[in-house]
Amino acid sequence: MKIRFHPVADNPIRMAYVSGWTSIEDLVRRLDRLEREIGIGRVCPAPWEPFFKEWPTCRHAGIYAWARAQLEDSAEFPVHLALFPDVDNPCACPMSRANWELLSVRTETSRITQELMTASALEMWETSATGWLEQIVERCASLGIGTSVSYLREQALGRLSALMHAVPGDEIFDLRPEIARISQIHGFDPGLLQMDGWTPDPGTIILPVDGLTHGLAHEILLLNVHQVALLRGQKLARCVGWEMVTLIYLSEGSVVFDIRDESPLVVAGYEHPDQVLRTVQECHRTATERILQAVATQVIRVTP
Repeated sequence: MKIRFHPVADNPIRMAYVSGWTSIEDLVRRLDRLEREIGIGRVCPAPWEPFFKEWPTCRHAGIYAWARAQLEDSAEFPVHLALFPDVDNPCACPMSRANWELLSVRTETSRITQELMTASALEMWETSATGWLEQIVERCASLGIGTSVSYLREQALGRLSALMHAVPGDEIFDLRPEIARISQIHGFDPGLLQMDGWTPDPGTIILPVDGLTHGLAHEILLLNVHQVALLRGQKLARCVGWEMVTLIYLSEGSVVFDIRDESPLVVAGYEHPDQVLRTVQECHRTATERILQAVATQVIRVTP
């Protein structure tokens, strides 16, 4: 099971956080500014968000509109605040540490350790949340929002329960450490890419250059639904997300990727470039479909 919304990583307060905020209006203004700066149709990493190192995240303008609606909902805001770690000292209290550990799971390489960290954090929520929730109730009262410990406990545990069965997405490319590192900061919520009715994930497609004149270059194209990577001499030469590719075509026997605001990616030397082109275009079509559906789904989905 893969969840579509992570209650800590996709926390609206995390998206809107600004140092020294004292009112919900401070957070809403921050979201408005981010939405304008990113612009419609763009998806980009959000290193300004707290704990980006623990959970690298990409955002688009629509998700900030969704976050604003969450913060302006007097019933939702206290729950999100309860699931947000203390920025200044995330390990200062057990519950803040539990929230922080749920973020740190993303960059933990061991699957067993991921499961243990998740189980430990959820157990902390089930056994030791009362004091933390009392502080949240007081903080919300100072902001003019009424809530209760029992309500917060029920809502938070309901949203966290799905995490025990969720499996973090695999790295985009397991063949090259360089590409795996890039994939950590360049991708969409993997849960959004497993919905019924979507074009099946083709996996990693390997297209080594097979022409005699390019045999010594060892050029290899690696493609999947996230990005296209070119390896040359067993080293990563270039890696481009599909959302940056504007056109793919043949030119004098070479496969050409036109890249927005960058020079084209040109791969020459294929004995049957027309067959390679069809494969690449199909992968591009699948990736584009998933990007558009992921953006649409994030805009309209409802918090569980």
